[in-house]
Amino acid sequence: MELEEKFRLIAAAVLFAGVLAVASQAYAYKNMENELAPWYGPMISQDEIAAAMWADENLAHWQLFSADLFACEMLTAVARQYCSVGGAWELADNANQRFADNEKVFTTPSALEAWQLSKKYGVKYVLVEARQSFYGYGYKLPNAGKFSDTKYFRLIHRVGRASVYEVVGA
Repeated sequence: MELEEKFRLIAAAVLFAGVLAVASQAYAYKNMENELAPWYGPMISQDEIAAAMWADENLAHWQLFSADLFACEMLTAVARQYCSVGGAWELADNANQRFADNEKVFTTPSALEAWQLSKKYGVKYVLVEARQSFYGYGYKLPNAGKFSDTKYFRLIHRVGRASVYEVVGA
């Protein structure tokens, strides 16, 4: 085999390997797109910001909210509210339990359980949006239907996909 022919075979093999690598990356990204979407999307939606601005104008300040981690931080800054998670939780008592309980408020299908956990921590309001959010341990979809149970929660404001509920009896 001549040197020129060997070079062409090597070049073709390298080109084929490159095309295969690019194609496999594109395939892998398409398969992971749904899993990665929350990490690439906005941490806080425009609807959540609008709900926080409404809360700042319409609710007493420094009330305790439950929301996802990023919305909690935003509620503290924008709406002058306290929140169930966020901040320097390594300094809080039972920080891991608090994060787990906050997540459970949003992921449990039980309105009673969500209400009991809200009452346990003195939560007065809940901010929830119908999208994957970071409630404590990873991005999860909320089980938001339970918040329509008027025995435990009362809708007080909705903007787009974000809703603010009052915890009944808080």
